Amino acid sequence: MPATGPGSASLQIVILSIAFLTASLFAACCLPQENPFLHGPELTEFIQRGPTEVYNRNTLFDYMNGEAEAYLPLGFSLLYTERYRKPGTDIVILVEVYDMGSPTGAQGIFDVYTRKGGTEVGGIGNEAWTDKAVILFRQNRYFFRVGPDPTEPTDVFPTLNDLKLFSRSMDHVVSLVRHP
Repeated sequence: MPATGPGSASLQIVILSIAFLTASLFAACCLPQENPFLHGPELTEFIQRGPTEVYNRNTLFDYMNGEAEAYLPLGFSLLYTERYRKPGTDIVILVEVYDMGSPTGAQGIFDVYTRKGGTEVGGIGNEAWTDKAVILFRQNRYFFRVGPDPTEPTDVFPTLNDLKLFSRSMDHVVSLVRHP
């Protein structure tokens, strides 16, 4: 015999509320998050040159020899590398974006590389630093290294202003992404 009366309606509301809450929590924590690096962020002042290369914990040593040991204990999960050309020039900028898993991991690796010399750069990420040849910055769980592409056969290198402009553009794109 089906239950009727004031108690059964309350029970149905409670059950529906629990089901709705469970579905909401699942959607918020388990659905894939937007990743601006897989398709290359759209930057107005620079044009992406070639595909995005992705490295994980097992392949990081293929990209960098000797430095990977600094990243792994700090929560490294993925590295995205992209090359961008400044239109009308031979200037090519290499950006390395390290997903360190957490803001603490990004802060840790930032601290490793900014101990000596250099100067702070305002208006980029949570914190930025330069030695005038590269800009390092962190934004949420990401650590960025922005500089000239060492594999590019050219005598033309980006200026500090080029690196700042690029870094600010990249920072803006990443700041628009919802992070878990």
